Amino acid sequence: MNDLILAFEVLLAVYKDGAYSSIELNKRVDGASNRAIVTRIVYGVLQNDVKLEYYLSKITSKRPSKTISVLLKLGLYCLTYINSIPKYALVDSIVDICEKYGKRQLKGFVNATLKNFDAANIPLPENKAERLSVCASAPLWLVKKYIKQYGYEECEKFLSVPTFTKEHIRPNSRKISLIELKNKLDENKVNYLESEAGGVFVDNCAFVKKMCEAGKVTIQSVTSMYAVEAMEIKEGDLILDLCSAPGGKSVLMSELTKQTVTACDIHEHRLDLIRAYARRMGVDNIQVLLNDACKLNKDFIGKFDKTLCDAPCSGFGVVSKKPDIYLNSSEEKIESLSQIQYEILSNASKYTKNRIVYSTCTLLREENYNIVGKFVKNNPDWKVVSHKQYLPDGKGTDGFFIAVLEKIV
Repeated sequence: MNDLILAFEVLLAVYKDGAYSSIELNKRVDGASNRAIVTRIVYGVLQNDVKLEYYLSKITSKRPSKTISVLLKLGLYCLTYINSIPKYALVDSIVDICEKYGKRQLKGFVNATLKNFDAANIPLPENKAERLSVCASAPLWLVKKYIKQYGYEECEKFLSVPTFTKEHIRPNSRKISLIELKNKLDENKVNYLESEAGGVFVDNCAFVKKMCEAGKVTIQSVTSMYAVEAMEIKEGDLILDLCSAPGGKSVLMSELTKQTVTACDIHEHRLDLIRAYARRMGVDNIQVLLNDACKLNKDFIGKFDKTLCDAPCSGFGVVSKKPDIYLNSSEEKIESLSQIQYEILSNASKYTKNRIVYSTCTLLREENYNIVGKFVKNNPDWKVVSHKQYLPDGKGTDGFFIAVLEKIV
């Protein structure tokens, strides 16, 4: 019962107050008797939000209040996916939570709704896009865009990949090599799978956490490392990371050049994240600066050899790791993000002598190919050298876009 209350309180904060699920979980999960089940329920509800909304629309004649909707989603998810809690006990617990949160008059409604629910008896939509939206639990407007850009079969494929649970870690070259890391993992009987990016996939066990805390390794996705690889950094290159927080790419780039990497972000608290990351990794050649990437900084003009623009984006490529992304998404926000992304890339071109890497962790052309295409059309002194859209594969690769641009001499 207590674990269900904790899960409900986290979800209520996310749905009603716009809180981040990871932060709310970290604040509350220590009070759980079973941390794993609370985490699974919270992320499970968020990952299946569109599907649960569909179920609600089919089993209720009128849209419940937000609090009751969250409570019912919690119940529907557990009834469908959590087999360790008996159905009668689960329904009783949800009804008790209903009373605890001052909705005593709705106990009967909640009780009847959950007792009568059976996912198997709810027909899926006949329309292919609507059906895929429900089955993949992705917003319908986004599914329609994906189908238009990738085709139905490809869209269905990447929306249906299983959640990848392992972490990708890389060695801190200042302290340990990849060979030494693999030997350490072998000695401590930690299973791993080597990646093409120069790291390994592991379960985030106590030994891995200890190595992370010591700054010998760090968690960094393969696609994040591919973006840095695309910079083709040579020793002595002056590097600018325009949208750096939390700092993983800046730290990796600092290992590749003996010069100072300039790492920027727009908010002071995000700069603190970069500083903390650098301290943990033992980095002393990163200059952390407060800077709005959308505004031209005259002090940066012509100063850097290479610039990384890991632009703010919708984040749809990493939604499996951040399941509340869909809750706050809309077509209007994509349009707004596209304008920001173009401004950042345009400013970067004024700071950079040789190469720009533009990257996002999303799948939409509006944030990727269209931005780069518009830029080179309006800036004939720059050309696209390469571009690649990574799709989620369920094996450790996120949805990610990387384009390399070079100045024409």
